[in-house]
Amino acid sequence: MTQASVDVLGAVTRDGTSAAELMAARRAAARDGDSRRKLAQHVASLPMDPKGASAAKRGIACFVLGRDAQAAEFLAHAGTKPARAARVRALVSTGRPAEAARVAEEVSDDPVAAAAAGDAWADLGDSDKVRAAAAVVAKSGDDAEATYLKGRAAEIDGERKAAMDAFEKAGAAGHCRANFRRARMEYAFGDEETALEFFRKACDGDDVPTNALIGLGTVYEDRGEFTKARECYRRVLENDPVNPRARLFDKDAAAAQNMYYDEDIERRADKRAAVLRLPVTDFELSVRSRNCLAKMGVRTLGDLVQRTEAELLSYKNFGETSLQEIKDILAQKGLRLGMGKDDLAADFDARQFMEGIGGNDADRKKSLAKPLSDLELSVRSRHCMNVLGLKTVAELVSKSEAELMTIKNFGQTSLNEVKQKLAELGLTLAPSAPVK
Repeated sequence: MTQASVDVLGAVTRDGTSAAELMAARRAAARDGDSRRKLAQHVASLPMDPKGASAAKRGIACFVLGRDAQAAEFLAHAGTKPARAARVRALVSTGRPAEAARVAEEVSDDPVAAAAAGDAWADLGDSDKVRAAAAVVAKSGDDAEATYLKGRAAEIDGERKAAMDAFEKAGAAGHCRANFRRARMEYAFGDEETALEFFRKACDGDDVPTNALIGLGTVYEDRGEFTKARECYRRVLENDPVNPRARLFDKDAAAAQNMYYDEDIERRADKRAAVLRLPVTDFELSVRSRNCLAKMGVRTLGDLVQRTEAELLSYKNFGETSLQEIKDILAQKGLRLGMGKDDLAADFDARQFMEGIGGNDADRKKSLAKPLSDLELSVRSRHCMNVLGLKTVAELVSKSEAELMTIKNFGQTSLNEVKQKLAELGLTLAPSAPVK
């Protein structure tokens, strides 16, 4: 039966569906988004009572969707063999092998239940029962599953090569759990690159093991690829929102991700801020250039890079010679005229994003793009903004409290007003330089 020919919703709703057909529907649903949506809608229409008459129907639907934690609960009182076989697999998937093994004894002759029981006994460390399960599966003609179980038995008995060979053979036939076990063995023996390859294969199949996704996420975390790690954990949480391991690992990955980017942005922003706070009087400027900058209210390199060439040249007595002089000084520090209107705003936008300031990305960008006139500042505060040449909210948040307080007539009252207006947008001023 090919994936395209599987009627996922029909397999769930009609009577007499076998366990093998439920597994086929599960694999098809994993690949077919439209089937998943229809099945999810069907699940939503069923009662939530785990002991009611519709509990088994809901459990079967959850199983096919890959919601194994819910499936195990709703199938607890199911009486049909296919439903109990599905519950065995759901119990194994949610880390309850002992319970799965007990349920499997009731339907030991069902190949689907036997396959799941084989995994359960492997988790419990009983290689003889794993081989017995493999023999039942082999009679059904599922060679890949039987080979995989033989590999698990060999793994328990310490026969590493035999286990590897079995997993490789089953994995080549598209067996996800075989690729997962191969990945775990490679990782345990220090071959991270090969492990990563097989983890990816395991997570690219039709019936992806939860542990494979968590394992791949862990490898990505070790490599510092936190975004990819969180994608793996989120895939688990889509089907099992309360999965404790996935929730914990996702939280840890998010914290590590934020710490990594926070430190990187902090280092970059602090280094640039230190340079931008340098007063222009520290540099050997001509008298004409120094006087012109003073009259324009340009006191620091940060003030200077807010200006463009056109703005400087439009000032009286400021010519090409003075312009080149200033460009040379800025070039020594890796700066340029006009960069304050783009690069600096982007730096502080990035800082605020990583600190979670300003709501979602679209809202934050919209707030930063606002003209300062939208803040409805007092006359005194607006005048000070004009002295600094600030036109947008993005340019304002690139300034620190200390920088604003150096402006004549800008006092604590004006500062509090600006901070309050920015807070209403979910924004803050840039951090001040540490006192040395």
